[in-house]
Amino acid sequence: MDRMTLRLRHRSTEVRDEASPLGFVSVELGPSRAVLLTPSTIEPGGNYPLITVFHGAGRQDELLVKACRDEPNRRQALFLIPRSVEPSWDLIHGGAGQCDLEFLEYAWDLIYRRYPIDSERQVLIGYSDGASYALSLALSNPGFFDAALCWAAGFAMMDRGAVGAKDRRTRFYLEYGTADPLFPFDKIALPMRENLKRAGYEVKFSVDEGGRHWPSGSFQREALDWYFAPRKGHAEDGM
Repeated sequence: MDRMTLRLRHRSTEVRDEASPLGFVSVELGPSRAVLLTPSTIEPGGNYPLITVFHGAGRQDELLVKACRDEPNRRQALFLIPRSVEPSWDLIHGGAGQCDLEFLEYAWDLIYRRYPIDSERQVLIGYSDGASYALSLALSNPGFFDAALCWAAGFAMMDRGAVGAKDRRTRFYLEYGTADPLFPFDKIALPMRENLKRAGYEVKFSVDEGGRHWPSGSFQREALDWYFAPRKGHAEDGM
């Protein structure tokens, strides 16, 4: 990967003769594909959060589509679930192409033009490799994403060319299992939390006691509840 910075800017919704499709919407470009889940109705004049969900290695996107199918109406938000071209994301898999990042730019731009997206409420959710991808995207594009909700992020890469609104700080929700054999809690989870807090980020740290390398059944719900809850302050919340 040569970059993680986005070549993208937020657009206003285009005026179109036909209404944009709602519900389950396929987005495709070459070998790349994603599913966009929308609320059953889009209110005129409304602005909606956009939540992008990244699977882990092995491409469990179909499971994530099922897990998210009721969330658009519950949260009044749009959910984009992309599928990596290779078994994992281009940041992890490597290679000469940047298919995943370029597709994300295409998909997000398309969504901006078709649906009323709140530019200040764009959120990333990631699982394992997808969490590392979400974390790296958020850090490499300061201020672009309001929050990143990460289950078992193994690492983070910050693009040297990172640009953005550095006065707007992404919030992070991190969850790790204490018995994860791939990402040992003391060596991965605790340093990740401390490094982000040391850099000035707000971090909510959730511990899955006895959890191994598989998401707890409550992670997605609790992480989204945390994000959509009214903010009472900006204090960091750690273990």
